Amino acid sequence: MINSLIKLKLLKLTIVGAIAGGIATGAFASVVAKEMCKKKKTSEEK
Repeated sequence: MINSLIKLKLLKLTIVGAIAGGIATGAFASVVAKEMCKKKKTSEEK
């Protein structure tokens, strides 16, 4: 009984961690993409 509870908690933690990691990765990727766009625009204007 206790063992299954621990497994359930670990499963929840991994799911939450995966979702949080995915959101963090997406946010980081969008920031990098925005910076790339800014650099492209500034280099084209020169």
